[in-house]
Amino acid sequence: MADNKKPRIKPQLTGRIFAWGLVDVVGMAIFSVGIVHFIHGPGALFKSFPTNGAEAAVMIAVGGGIMVYAAGNILREMMKQPHLLDQIGDKN
Repeated sequence: MADNKKPRIKPQLTGRIFAWGLVDVVGMAIFSVGIVHFIHGPGALFKSFPTNGAEAAVMIAVGGGIMVYAAGNILREMMKQPHLLDQIGDKN
């Protein structure tokens, strides 16, 4: 049996996608610092930050927001690539 499937087209890494990936990593780092405060207590990563649960909760919220925003922008940048849009249209 011959397999007539077209090869999958991979997205191209552009400078904008790479930059949004770095923003996503920053969001993960901020989110992680807040989580570590609740798991291991204050001073686990940094001696004096976050000092209380409120600061840690804000870091979790801000880090999560940055990650969602960056992921959305990465997807938006990928959808600008015409060869990916052609592949979506060829579902027949």
